[in-house]
Amino acid sequence: MERQKDKTQDQQSKEVEKTTQSELEALRKELQRLRELKKQKEVKERESVQKRETEDEIEKEDENIESKVEEKSGLDTIEERLNEIDKFLVQSFEQIDNSSYEDNAEYVESQLQTLEQEIVGEKGVIEKKLSPYEKLLENYPWLEETKHEFMYFIPDKKKNPNDYKSWRTEWAKVVFDYAKCAILHILYLRQLHSEKPFKNFDDRNKAINEIAEELVEQNLAKFLNKQKDQLRVYWKTLEIWAEDIYNWALEFGKLDPILIFEIREADREFSNLPKLDLEEVFRILSKDNRGFIIKTDDDQIAFKIKLE
Repeated sequence: MERQKDKTQDQQSKEVEKTTQSELEALRKELQRLRELKKQKEVKERESVQKRETEDEIEKEDENIESKVEEKSGLDTIEERLNEIDKFLVQSFEQIDNSSYEDNAEYVESQLQTLEQEIVGEKGVIEKKLSPYEKLLENYPWLEETKHEFMYFIPDKKKNPNDYKSWRTEWAKVVFDYAKCAILHILYLRQLHSEKPFKNFDDRNKAINEIAEELVEQNLAKFLNKQKDQLRVYWKTLEIWAEDIYNWALEFGKLDPILIFEIREADREFSNLPKLDLEEVFRILSKDNRGFIIKTDDDQIAFKIKLE
């Protein structure tokens, strides 16, 4: 009995460590995004300074130079703070202490948000790109409302069946829209454990699995393996994707057979569709008499569109 208890504790410890690593990785990605944001601002500020130096009168050149120095100083300070956060995250990766991480994670996250506001600066300097979570908040403000904290706890299925069903339905909408906002066709459920708002669940693993099951029952998604840890979410039907790809091909005059790698390089919402789905799209277009499928010499599938 004692041995079984130790084994369970060991499994829980490994689970906590894996979750912590995922959350740290999410913070590192956010840190990298801010660095890219900072680079964009530096470029725009350089362009702005150069433009002012060209257009302004000669007597204002000194003021421009002084302004340029002040702006650079501000960005240097931001870089120093980014480096401090980066150093903390590196140390956390080297030796994960979950309690220490939890004590500091909220602070790090708030610092990243503050730095983002400072980097964006005045309205119009650079356009801030909303994260999938920020986009979700526009339609689901309750995700951050204190009075709705109960939504992060799974209702008892036997005692409160109606609440349980309502809970699953509402969260299915959130996950569905999250996939759409993030332009993800496949959700890896383990990764959701470290993403907002899902990391706030009381029992992340059970809650996310329950919601995934609900999406499958609604025919909005399907599991891709027996482990049920990969979820293909259909926030657009393959018929709609077929229409989008066909219109794209017409727009860019794709008269030669279209290979899958060309779709990957198109930088559109359909570009990261799974390969099997793209092949099915080709079959849909062929069936609609909009072209025909071609097999290349190296056994790849391509599609030759038919001009209307």
